[in-house]
Parts: sequence; C-alpha cells; structure tokens
Amino acid sequence: MAVRKLTSEQRLSRSIDIMEALYAAGEAGMTRDEICSRFDISGASLDEIIGIISTLADRESGARIICECRDERVVLIGDAGRVLPLRLSAAEGAVLNHELESLGIEECAAARIRRALLPAELGYNQRVDDTVARGSYWQQLCCAIQDGVRCLVTYRSLDDQHPRRRLIDPLKITTNGDQTYLIAWDVEADGQRSYRMDKIEELLLTEDSVVRHTTETTSLHDSLAQASQSVKLLMPLDMAERVRWAGIRSIKADGEGTASVTVCYSSENWLFSQIIAAGGAIRIADDPALSKRLCDAAEALAFRS
Repeated sequence: MAVRKLTSEQRLSRSIDIMEALYAAGEAGMTRDEICSRFDISGASLDEIIGIISTLADRESGARIICECRDERVVLIGDAGRVLPLRLSAAEGAVLNHELESLGIEECAAARIRRALLPAELGYNQRVDDTVARGSYWQQLCCAIQDGVRCLVTYRSLDDQHPRRRLIDPLKITTNGDQTYLIAWDVEADGQRSYRMDKIEELLLTEDSVVRHTTETTSLHDSLAQASQSVKLLMPLDMAERVRWAGIRSIKADGEGTASVTVCYSSENWLFSQIIAAGGAIRIADDPALSKRLCDAAEALAFRS
C-alpha cells in the first residue's frame, strides 16, 4: 500500500517522534523498515526527516544532532547526548506561539511543540504584544521580587548613548497605558527609579538579597506630575484623545479641532522622540528655547539618516 506524502506539519510531528524513538533506542538505533512501518512514512519521507533532525544543534554548547545511516539502520551519533533541552525566552516563546496559531498546524503537533519549547511559566496564552510591552525578563523579575534577590540589569534610557549596567533592588512591576515598568531601588544612585521593561537588555540575578528601603508610594503618573519640567503642546484633538503618556496633566480642546496638552516629563530626549515621531502634528506652544533644541535634535537625526 502506498504511503501518502506528508504535509509540512506532519513532517515536523514525525521528526519529533522519530528523534525521541532513536534517542530511546541508543547505540543500536532502528532499521529503516522499522521506522517507516512504525510511523507510517515512506523511505523518501524518512530521508527528509533525517535531514531535518541533522540540522538541530544546541546554540549554547555547539553540540549537534547527527543521524547516521549504517547499512539499513539509523542511529543518533556525535554530540546528540550533549544537546540540552531547548527553552525559549519569553519573547521567543510568544512569537513561536503566535506562529503556531497562524500556520494552522494540527493541534496535537502544536501542543507538543509548545510543551517542548515554551517556558512553563508562560502557559499557552501569552500574546506577542504582551511580551513586547513586558520585555524578555518579566517572569525572572517577578521571581526576583518575590524572593528578594538583588539584580544587575543592563538598561538604556533615552538619555543614555550606550546601555549601562545598574545594580538594583527590584520592588514591584506596574503598568501605565501600553507600557510595563519595573520600580526598583538603584543602589549606586541610592534612590527609587522606574525602568521600562522592554528597555531592559540583560538581567543577571546576584547572590545578594535586597536591602529594605524607604520607598515612595506614588504612582508613575504622580511621580511625573511632580517633575520640575512641563510643557504645553498643541496637537489635533483626535491625537490628544489617543495619547497614553503617563505625564499628561491636562487636555484642553480649543473648539477648532486642536487641543492644548500639558505634559510633565523627566527626559527631554523622550519628549523630542514623541514630537518627531508625530511628523509635524505636534508643536511646542510655550517654550521657544525648548523648540530650538527640538529643531536641532531633528536636524541631527536627519543628518545621521
């Protein structure tokens, strides 16, 4: 009886099954006929699957899986025993989950891929946009907060030309609009700071415990509202109704389709990036010197481009 040609999803599923079976068989391996019969595939499909399995490698150790055909037997050799179980980061896992949903892979195969690759703490319902907002270290930071572990983060704020390492005691995670922030005590600065989660580039858990600090209980919005810098911006009313900046103090419509928005800010670079991104729809209304610095920043950006 002719064996039907496998779809790409079936090849993927069979590859997982066959790799598990070969690993269990050890040095003796399995015969080609045994594999084809057990997994209902043709010899040509088996050759394709052997090619797929032989492309796998552990990116950290460099160990590779190699399928060797010895006469009529197939054996896993080389570094196969050193290949560690792959676990994706939160961001990688969410992208994989999204792709599995969009490709329409049969649910049985998709579930096995999720169980094998996704971090257990993610579950199967983590969305890509959630991970983009939370960054790659949300779960680790949640655990660090719960366990009271001091952390070393590599973080690049809008005022930094290069990422900087900061020793922090993580306190809590909060959200504002579409963004997620880590509230932490900066050990070197000896003060409470907030860090956008998606801007954290690296996280290391130290062996030290956090130290108890006298922390601020104000929200991110209130903290920005207490900042010494504020500016009045003019923008279309529909845009003003959509913006979700944490430092907005007031929005006043002028009745002609535009609005005056008073914004508190702690980073001039952040303010300029928002205005430039609006493509001329936002103007500074009450600070000529700030407008001049904005023009200089826009010219410098255009020159670099």
